[in-house]
Amino acid sequence: MASEYRFVLFSWRDVREALVTYDRKRGQATPTVPPVKFRVNREALDCELTFGKDRPKRYLYDKASVVAALIMRCRDRGVRLPLKASKDLHLLEGRMAMSVHIAGAAEPEMLNLEILGNSVAA
Repeated sequence: MASEYRFVLFSWRDVREALVTYDRKRGQATPTVPPVKFRVNREALDCELTFGKDRPKRYLYDKASVVAALIMRCRDRGVRLPLKASKDLHLLEGRMAMSVHIAGAAEPEMLNLEILGNSVAA
C-alpha cells in the first residue's frame, strides 16, 4: 500500500521560539530575551541556545527534544500531525524541516506457489 510523506518547514526564528516554549512548558526558566547565539549541528541536528553576554548560559537540545519542540509548535499553531506517524528532522532549502511519514497498510507477502498434484509447495 502507498505511504505518505509530508514536510513542515520552519524558519530559524520558529525553531528558537519553539525551543524556548518547550523549555517553559517543561518547567525550566528559560530567559525571555532573544538568545545571543543560536547554533545547529548540521550532522546531528541538535541545537544550542546561548543567553547573556557577561555570564553566558547555554541550553543544549538533542534531536529528539528539537522534534518534540516542533511538534508542540505545530499543535499550538493548529497544524495537525498524525499521532502514529514517524517524525524526523532535515535541513531543507536552508531551513529546518520536519518530515512526517505516514506508513501505508502492510501488504500480505506474495508467495511463489507451485501446485504439485494434491499438494502446494512454496
